[in-house]
Amino acid sequence: MTEETNHKKLVVLIEDEEILSNLLIQKLEKAGFEAKAALDGETGLKLVLETKPDLVLLDMLLPKMNGLNILEKLAEQKIIPALPVIIISNSGQPIEIDRALQLGARDYLIKVNFNPDEVMAKVHKVFSGEIAAAPAANAVPKNGSAKNILIVEDDVFMAGLLERKFKQGKFNIIKASSANQAREVLSSKPVNLILLDVVLPGMDGFSFLRELKASEKFKNIPVMITSNLGQQDEIDRGIAEGAADYIVKAHSTPGEIVQKVEKALN
Repeated sequence: MTEETNHKKLVVLIEDEEILSNLLIQKLEKAGFEAKAALDGETGLKLVLETKPDLVLLDMLLPKMNGLNILEKLAEQKIIPALPVIIISNSGQPIEIDRALQLGARDYLIKVNFNPDEVMAKVHKVFSGEIAAAPAANAVPKNGSAKNILIVEDDVFMAGLLERKFKQGKFNIIKASSANQAREVLSSKPVNLILLDVVLPGMDGFSFLRELKASEKFKNIPVMITSNLGQQDEIDRGIAEGAADYIVKAHSTPGEIVQKVEKALN
């Protein structure tokens, strides 16, 4: 074995769809990584424990042992979050994503929304340090003062998921489930950025965004739309109304939304 091979990063893929598994293994090896695969959860967990990889790509729905069980075992042994784990799954239930992130997964990709090149992009981001382990929930923000983020979202699971992800270090989170509640928050607390859903009870997000941008008091607060509505005309409308960004929920993980907010605030 050459010295170069010795220094290859080892990626373990635990995925029961054999066609996808073979494709990802080929891409990993072509990119210069050493790659090993398992087609069920029990074999995958054993492979991780025996080989001590540099990264794990983990499906959630697996025979013999599911992905959450694997994460729980790795967390019990304090292997994660130091070991990077990226979830790749057909399931996009917020409660499942939330649990995976709580256990220490670095990121979450939903299969119907990605292609293998996007998986490879995530792999490279982990090894470049762009996707790092989340700091402890009680970590002190480096800038000495946490930013206030207002999440205007009527989906309780989604709002809770974003809240947990944002609270891992740098942000204070305030939640509102309607434009009326958001107005009450804005009248009583300083807000550094707003994440705004479009489909809300009462006034919709587009109308509320227009109201904010017409207000001398609030027009300079960055507003990022987070919505399940992803047609180009809807995206164009959001930007035209003054949104700093338009994030389609199904195309972005909570970690990516946090990164976009950090970039906007910086």
